[in-house]
Amino acid sequence: MRHAIMVLGYGNDARVLQKVINYFDDSEIDFYIHWDLKYNLPKLKSYQSQIVFIPRIKVYWGTSTSVYAEQKLLKSVWNSKREYEYVHLISSTDIPLMTKQYFKEYFKKDLYLGFSPLNKKDSQRLSFYYPIDQLDIREHQKIIHFIKALNIMFHINRLKNHDIVPMKGPNWFSIRSIFLPIILDYNKMDIFKHSFLSDEMYIQTILGMYRPKQLKNDNEMAARYIDWQRGKPYIFNKKDVVELKQLVNTKYAFTRKVKDPTLIDEIFNNS
Repeated sequence: MRHAIMVLGYGNDARVLQKVINYFDDSEIDFYIHWDLKYNLPKLKSYQSQIVFIPRIKVYWGTSTSVYAEQKLLKSVWNSKREYEYVHLISSTDIPLMTKQYFKEYFKKDLYLGFSPLNKKDSQRLSFYYPIDQLDIREHQKIIHFIKALNIMFHINRLKNHDIVPMKGPNWFSIRSIFLPIILDYNKMDIFKHSFLSDEMYIQTILGMYRPKQLKNDNEMAARYIDWQRGKPYIFNKKDVVELKQLVNTKYAFTRKVKDPTLIDEIFNNS
């Protein structure tokens, strides 16, 4: 069973990702990497895994550029013509919570994709028009509030003529490669253009027919361990090693967010 791990990378420190590559280095696990063009391209190495850097764009938090980068990764995996069974999306600050062998044997279902309960306000991420694709708005939330007010004032609804049910969940996932053509052939990609936080709606909206009737924790559905109670999200560190060791080889493939590359060694030492 072959796996393609797609990485949305950013920043000028790729030590965490290099540790992940070292840990998963295997002839059946390859890495496809999009590194934000605003930063220097890191030098990464492996012995058995193939590392593929794809053409880069500048990615701005909260904008549709995140969807474009993700789409480029999916296209690169599909166009590679390599026979992957599973495709995974992680960030460069994610680390595994499975041993390599357990990871290679764990995935049985078609989709490890999280869905959140339907919320009408979430649809505004797509229905409103956000001219923000080249803006760094993370520290300027007032801009978003102003844009939303304008959309309400002018009764903007870009979904009005589309038969679409917007859905939301974590943007990190593990899915069988058979879903790639469904995603890449989606003929309504214009709804993600000039959107806000649509990376959490992109795959869920396209694959909405696979949304389970009974929902559980959306990150658990995606096989991701993410803590939104202690942070946005919480950054795991060495004082959390005991907690993370207890989750090794359970139902979580990856955890985020991590800045300390030595955390992988701590977790898997005598785990």
